[in-house]
Amino acid sequence: MSADHQPPVPAANDEQSQLTALKSLLLGPEQSEIRRLQQESHDPEIQRHRVAATLTGSLHQAYGENPQDLTRALESPVAECIETVVQRKPGYFADILYPVMGPAIRRSISQALKGLVQQINQTLEHSLTLKGLSWRLEAARSGIPFAEIVLRHNLRYRVDEAFLIQNGSGLLIQHVSQGAVPDKDADAVSAMLTAIRDFAHDTLDRDNSETRLETVDIGEHTLWLMHGPRAYLACAIRGVPPVGLRDELAALVTQIHRQHGTMLEYFDGDTTQAVEVVPLLETALRSEMAERSRRRFPWPLLIVGLLFMSMLAWWAHGLWQASQASTAVHDRREAAIDQLAAAPGIVVTARREQDGLYLLQGLHDPLTPTPRQRLTEAGLTVKDFRLQFRPFESSEPGAALARAQRRLAPPPGVELTLHEGGILRATGSAATDWVERADLLATTVPGIEAFDHSGMEDNDLRLQRQLQAALAPPPDVVLTVEDGVATLSGQAPLAWIGSLEQAIPSLPGLRSSSWGELVPAETQRLATLTRRIEQTNLKFVSGTELDSSQGGLLATLAGLISEAWQHAVALGLPMRLEITGRTDGTGTPEQNLYTARQRAATIAQALSESDYAMPPLDLRVRIQPPDRPEPNAELRRVEIQLRGIPRPQAAR
Repeated sequence: MSADHQPPVPAANDEQSQLTALKSLLLGPEQSEIRRLQQESHDPEIQRHRVAATLTGSLHQAYGENPQDLTRALESPVAECIETVVQRKPGYFADILYPVMGPAIRRSISQALKGLVQQINQTLEHSLTLKGLSWRLEAARSGIPFAEIVLRHNLRYRVDEAFLIQNGSGLLIQHVSQGAVPDKDADAVSAMLTAIRDFAHDTLDRDNSETRLETVDIGEHTLWLMHGPRAYLACAIRGVPPVGLRDELAALVTQIHRQHGTMLEYFDGDTTQAVEVVPLLETALRSEMAERSRRRFPWPLLIVGLLFMSMLAWWAHGLWQASQASTAVHDRREAAIDQLAAAPGIVVTARREQDGLYLLQGLHDPLTPTPRQRLTEAGLTVKDFRLQFRPFESSEPGAALARAQRRLAPPPGVELTLHEGGILRATGSAATDWVERADLLATTVPGIEAFDHSGMEDNDLRLQRQLQAALAPPPDVVLTVEDGVATLSGQAPLAWIGSLEQAIPSLPGLRSSSWGELVPAETQRLATLTRRIEQTNLKFVSGTELDSSQGGLLATLAGLISEAWQHAVALGLPMRLEITGRTDGTGTPEQNLYTARQRAATIAQALSESDYAMPPLDLRVRIQPPDRPEPNAELRRVEIQLRGIPRPQAAR
């Protein structure tokens, strides 16, 4: 063939070319997998599920590796979220903080009430006296609260603040104060005191190093300065302190120098170095109240106070009951939602309270009880919640087993159970094609990791075993089962064959049964009897005289004929007996015919008169003349044949 007539070569990009087919075979699965991965990577729903599945583990791992970085990363967004929730839903945030803030608020209220009661008692004690009236006038004139006026007149002295200041530099080492004193700039105070002390020393007595500033009066307070070699203690005192207090404070300065001298010498302004000094300074914060004179117990004031306290207690009890009822309802709802979240086949992805209802969102496996059913069983009503659940396939054991039951559709007699490790185990019996199909489909069910069919029995073998036990076939019967169809073949008694219609049980998986290939044992026996009967020859000596040695044979023959007739009747066969007389051909033809007929008649009569009860046979007498004369004693006999009986190949 010339080059001009060569067949066209298909292009490489031709869809019908062999190269395209080869590409499809080699790269087709990878291209499909790449398209699937691209689709999943661009699907927000799949990405959300993957992030939700790994978020908890990732946070735990990040916190274990570097908790500080994770804390700093989450600090701003979490703080902003909390601020937004507090602004938008203050009631919701208050319910969350209630278990923590409630006890603290109650404890704070209790402490405040105790202080209030003490203040009321002290105020009432002086309210109805001349002194109390004068104090009220003083409070109105000065604008100072009456309670503070009472405190001033009942207080002997109180050390409100204590400053420990380093000599020379004037650095504040530590500062403590009474809780009621407002905070001030302690560093500025220490600098001011140091400047005043140095000014007094330089101005008044510069040459005497022992001259020091020890007392400064500032308004209602008196400043006492206790000097030490490295630091001095400045105490702001209200009232008139006793003389012995200065000695106690000087001893305190000595104790501080003895225990913390090194720290005082090298102090550089870092107050954290002097934390251990705080307990010693706090011992300087002392106070002493004036002794109150004994007077008659104010019963009217006590009654008024009790009435007030009773009303306050009744109001507080009402608030407590309302709070307890609200807490009980909230706890009941939370417990029901927690039970729902822990239920198999349900994943709660979001829960929030909106318009007095709980809005729950998540996923639900349709093969498990519904979220509505579980919440109502937990004691909630449909007015307490609103549900937004989407279906998904759960790997929970209960859902996995139910899904496997539906997907594999096991036939009757097969039981599926789910074991630890996600192993689905099948027991019972089934056809081989179902077992192979189940082996392929089982692991496609979420939550099923492996399929164990070692406990399965082949359905045909099971049916064969059950039929063998139920029918108890004779030894010559072969029972086979294939695809649920039972077949019986071989040889069996006719009565047993006739009972099969009622004897074959109804078994799961048994579609039909056939025993048309069964051969009655009577047929074989009848063939054997027929062969023996027809092989029997009754010989005559001469004429119609039967050989005397044939008597026993004649009796045996009668028994065989009787048994054969019984089997023929059982099999429904029209058996008849033919007796054929024969001669050796010597003599005239008329004599041979007569002799043959007489010999047959003799045997027929002998059989009828036999000790064996001969059945009512269809007995026929025949003669068979010889073809040619042949003097032979073997030819002087009678032959017997059975007619109407099938001749099996084995019986011929």
